[in-house]
Amino acid sequence: MATLLQQVTQEIEGKRNELFDICKRYGFLHFKTIQCSQELDKLLNQISYSK
Repeated sequence: MATLLQQVTQEIEGKRNELFDICKRYGFLHFKTIQCSQELDKLLNQISYSK
């Protein structure tokens, strides 16, 4: 069974890949890119605050 840290780490990797794809498709300043980046920030904050 995956620990919470492992689960969040997997979510971060998935969101990072999603962000790269969206950025390639729409560019850095598109709403979808910014929204995905903010979602990634939230996941990264979960890791940061759990330490």
